[in-house]
Amino acid sequence: MDMRRIPLVGKLLPAAGEALAVPVRDDPASYSAHEICESIEQLIETLLSARKKNLDWQRHSIDSLHRQDNFSAPFMTRLTQHYLALPPFVSSVSGRFLAAISGYWEEMSAIHLQCVTYLLGHPESRLGALLPLLIQRALYHHAMQMKWRWLRYQLIPSCFWARLHRLYAVAEKHEFARVPLPLPGMERADSCCETLYLRPQMLHSLRPDTLLPCEIEQVDEWIVRWSKSVLLEPMLLSGKHRYGVNLKGASPPRPLAMLNEPGSYRYWGPGLMLAALHAEHDEADAGAHAGWRQALWRRVVNDWSGIPPLRHHPRQMIGKQTELFLGFNEIHTRIDHHPSRRAHDLPYWRRCRVRDESAEGLGLALNTSDGVPVAINSLIGINSGRHFLVGVVCRIRRHESGWTEIGIRRLAANAVPVKLESVNVNLAGQVVDALYLSMAGAFGQRRCVLIPARISWQDGQWQLLCKGRRHLIRLRAPLKATEDYVLADFDGLAQSEAIAS
Repeated sequence: MDMRRIPLVGKLLPAAGEALAVPVRDDPASYSAHEICESIEQLIETLLSARKKNLDWQRHSIDSLHRQDNFSAPFMTRLTQHYLALPPFVSSVSGRFLAAISGYWEEMSAIHLQCVTYLLGHPESRLGALLPLLIQRALYHHAMQMKWRWLRYQLIPSCFWARLHRLYAVAEKHEFARVPLPLPGMERADSCCETLYLRPQMLHSLRPDTLLPCEIEQVDEWIVRWSKSVLLEPMLLSGKHRYGVNLKGASPPRPLAMLNEPGSYRYWGPGLMLAALHAEHDEADAGAHAGWRQALWRRVVNDWSGIPPLRHHPRQMIGKQTELFLGFNEIHTRIDHHPSRRAHDLPYWRRCRVRDESAEGLGLALNTSDGVPVAINSLIGINSGRHFLVGVVCRIRRHESGWTEIGIRRLAANAVPVKLESVNVNLAGQVVDALYLSMAGAFGQRRCVLIPARISWQDGQWQLLCKGRRHLIRLRAPLKATEDYVLADFDGLAQSEAIAS
């Protein structure tokens, strides 16, 4: 099938005297995701080629860049929607979409930064009137590039923060930091440089390396909706501000108590954002914030109110290698059959280094350069001393070198393989491999089972078969449910009885 090319680029940067290429207005919905992706890839190549020429930027070339930026924005929105709707780890499709999306924001960031650098270095060009929009667009594209790094759990290099600070400092120096300007492709959605500078700071303050991609998207949506209410101020007011950022540094914003280096600081607090979040929550109907959105809303409110989750147990540095098991099936097989292999005999992607350990969990480092599908809430099993620990991934930080730091929240040690036999009329005779866990809870030990996600567990009673005995139980609503497993606690309905031989 022939792929249609979207007319994104006529001639992106015409020479002086040439007519500007006016992109033909087109409906993104009339193109497939693959057609949009291929055209975005072509645009990335064009932007890269233009940037490498180190042009003397003139008014007509900057106007052409703005037109292209405005025209491609709805196509990028469409491609992003396609990507986020895909199931995780569809590598052949989502990998290409992700590369195109990330590449677009990277090249748009770089070429706008090049424009800004040229104008600041050539005041004789008399293009100062173009500087506000160029700075605003550079901040916007840098913020989007950082967001997509967070969606991939990649660390933000210090140079990204340094560029962001320098761009805002220019806007503040020239006194247009709070002047609203149109965003690409959104004539009615004006944003000033200050607001765009604050958005990645606000997202960073909520620890995106501990959030699911859908949660990062939801938080970003809240920030975009209400971030205009947050102001950056040079004078510290301890009752109003919670974070400070050094315009002369290369670091992200930090809580006030952690500001320990000299510099040129600006301060902000999320007070009005919190008020907007509470107001929307109060006005919404009961179902609008059900499930994961309700939990996320509560977490955002707690973090910005200064009530982050506390570490209750000290960490102990370990630094030893062990074996990694990923997903329900691998973990169940390991516990049920007890394979024994030495760490140096394992495939390299099966080895991980335990960096630190506490009563709540562990910190691991493993090589994910070959695409090991680790995600937030992935089920992990590792050998920990004389115990086999089962836990879930709660934090991911990917390094450029291919190594990834992973935080594991402990579920239980010494999980027991069991079988669940359904007594529901519709599922009678169905037998499921499961793991019995005794988890620490707020009111003592909590009896739970891990079962494969493909099993229909709702509205039914089960016989739990363990160590020659049969227990009648009813599963409660899941404590956690993913595409791989369901974790649920249960009620015992009858005394156990021996299994007839």
